[in-house]
Amino acid sequence: MEAVGEAVGMSGSKISRIESSEIGVYLDDLEKLLDCYKVARKQRVELLDLARHAEQRGLLRMNNQNLPEDWQAWADFEDEASALLNYEPLMIPGLLQTPDYARSIIKATGHTLTNPQVDALVASRMARQGLLSRNTPLKLSVIIEQGVLERPFHDQAAQRRQIRHLIDAGERPHITVRVVPTDAELHGGLNGPFVILKYDDDPSLVLLENKVASLFIDEDDQIEVFEATWAALRRLAYTPEETLDYLKGLA
Repeated sequence: MEAVGEAVGMSGSKISRIESSEIGVYLDDLEKLLDCYKVARKQRVELLDLARHAEQRGLLRMNNQNLPEDWQAWADFEDEASALLNYEPLMIPGLLQTPDYARSIIKATGHTLTNPQVDALVASRMARQGLLSRNTPLKLSVIIEQGVLERPFHDQAAQRRQIRHLIDAGERPHITVRVVPTDAELHGGLNGPFVILKYDDDPSLVLLENKVASLFIDEDDQIEVFEATWAALRRLAYTPEETLDYLKGLA
């Protein structure tokens, strides 16, 4: 990093902050780096185009042939959010998955995926978790059905690591984990998972996913339905403290 910094007129610490996503990179600095790294023309054009349009929400697309277009769009919206509310009745939310769990889920739900596609999707999911560790981290609240945590996993050691990972996450100040007990009454979340994305200066979005497509909802009256469902789920779920106690017992 020091050698690169000297070659392009930046400090090594600035190169480090750019590479760890602590700061962005200006167009002229990016051009210097691309020259230094001798990046091929096609990729250079793509990267410079991303930099020029970096302020246009929803237009950025990292061109990876192994990632579905919906994943590309989702990564863009997620990256700009200030808070994310995720209800999951069937699996642990992606932002809190371990690599072993993510790989197992992706392989189990995507039987047509090739190994390179599975690898790319796992890597993408792990990279997205960097949102929880940046200087101003994403505020994450998740609500999970108890049955998700008690479903048998192919590897007991991996299952314990996943539960401990949830405990560690739930103890961080910007992450809240709640579990809805199995004996809770019937509720509005039973017709499927959803994610509410909140922005400081823009309206909220809701993401709905199924096996073949993703739907982004931005109509105010429809978003209100999901926000009301989220509030009802919070009332039914264990408190964050009760959830941590339950997870520790499960581990």
